[in-house]
Amino acid sequence: MYSKDSPSPVGAASVAPYATVTLSPWINERFPAWEQLLSAHDVARLTRRPRWVIASLILVRRFPRKRRYHGRNIGWLRSDVIHWLAKDLRAANCRAEQALTGPISIARQTPLPLQCTQPCAARRTRARGALPMDSLL
Repeated sequence: MYSKDSPSPVGAASVAPYATVTLSPWINERFPAWEQLLSAHDVARLTRRPRWVIASLILVRRFPRKRRYHGRNIGWLRSDVIHWLAKDLRAANCRAEQALTGPISIARQTPLPLQCTQPCAARRTRARGALPMDSLL
């Protein structure tokens, strides 16, 4: 319909190339239930452990990590902490049952002997700081 010589209906302006659009990786991320989020203080009260113990347990991966929202740690889900507490109780009950079934041999450090095995040095009979009898006369 239009020839190369006739002007296009858009006009003489050329169409700009499409700009690249980047979307945030968290564009469709759902926010966790607000009433289910726990702060460090709440977790410490719930688990009856100080915050530094909880932080160290997280470092050794023995406690659930904080939930993230938009790339930031926002807190723990109550269900994660309750699940960890239940798992911890199951482990404690298992250890209690093992203690009832029989003794477990634990390697212990050998104690030092109570008596001297070699001849001891001569003991002083005089009290410290006492003057000899010759100095009194």
